[in-house]
Amino acid sequence: MTTQTSLYQTIMRWFCILVIALLVAGCTRAPQTGQPGGPAPDVVDVWHSLQGTEAQALQAQAQMIAQAHPEVIIKLSYVPEQNFVATSYQAEAGGEGPELFIASREIIHQLYEKGALAPAAYQDQEGFPAASQGFRFGGKGYGLPWLTDVPLLFFRTDTVGVPVNLTDLFSAKGGVSVAASNTATLSAWWNGQGGRLMNGGVPVLDDPSNVAFLQQLLTWKSANALRIDPAALSAFSSGQTPYMLAGASVAKSLTQLNVPWGCILLSDLVNGQGQPLLGTTLGIANSAIKTNETMTAAIQIVEKALLTPEVEGAMQEAGRLLPANTGFYQRPEAQKGVFPQAKLAFSKAWALDGDALEWKLIPLQDSAWSNALTGNVAPLEALVSAQEQAGKILAKSELP
Repeated sequence: MTTQTSLYQTIMRWFCILVIALLVAGCTRAPQTGQPGGPAPDVVDVWHSLQGTEAQALQAQAQMIAQAHPEVIIKLSYVPEQNFVATSYQAEAGGEGPELFIASREIIHQLYEKGALAPAAYQDQEGFPAASQGFRFGGKGYGLPWLTDVPLLFFRTDTVGVPVNLTDLFSAKGGVSVAASNTATLSAWWNGQGGRLMNGGVPVLDDPSNVAFLQQLLTWKSANALRIDPAALSAFSSGQTPYMLAGASVAKSLTQLNVPWGCILLSDLVNGQGQPLLGTTLGIANSAIKTNETMTAAIQIVEKALLTPEVEGAMQEAGRLLPANTGFYQRPEAQKGVFPQAKLAFSKAWALDGDALEWKLIPLQDSAWSNALTGNVAPLEALVSAQEQAGKILAKSELP
């Protein structure tokens, strides 16, 4: 009897020790949050430059993404465009900042130059080539195209028909309105008629074809056939001009104003040769500081979700820019309105790598065009001056 009691006491003693050990281990373990029995969700900070209805739409989409993927929480923060680069760089210099940036192509280019970006965590196969190329540096994608725009020629279907060529277009009463006479807007006409920025790796802003094009612009402007007016949309909507050169995104405004409109590609007027340069483009990029082994999977989830046709479509409805991914254009709602023509323009757009020298030359050409069209200098003089500046940029880029 004594032996049995002793054995029982020994077993109970070890049992108590085991229970105490388990309780101590449970007390010292870090508390678990998130899904019961699972790890805590990852918080993905997203800095963006959207405002108004676009910001509201982004908030709604972020909530839906988090509901579909409970393993992530998306935290949105607005950063003004004028402060975006400086704020982001300063935060990363201190080991802080977001996991993701949503900003214009120009801002993402600057963030890359400051070393603030890591190669894109998610590999997007649906982006239009020209849009995707704009975020590639050294052969690697450092950003993902999200929303973009492309110039089209709009015409009023109640007063004119589809022009067959440039002569037909510029002979119409009332002419063509354009908000700005820059390379992005006029690119398809310019390069469709032989215009170019580079030849054999060397800037050629004063190329004879460029001079001839600028002289033609000046002739059209002097004849009031080309109307450069920041209020071009208003002039077209009120019927002052039957044609308007503008981004595809203005189609929504025209429809809301009950303006009878149609549109065609600019390249249709130059024997199909012109390549449009994409206009305002928003991209998604991930931080060099926060993209690590721990966060990469969460970043990929959010990037992939933002690029779905459903999310891009919702953002297009809330704003004006069009989806930059081909998947959206397979949807039923993209088979009408401006979308078919925009899709064609996107597929023919001018593809430039993010580190292409042309990005630095385009502002020089824009300035030359502005100086000539405002009557400050002759076309040749303006382009020769731009070429001299281009030579200095090239020399600086070749320094070790």
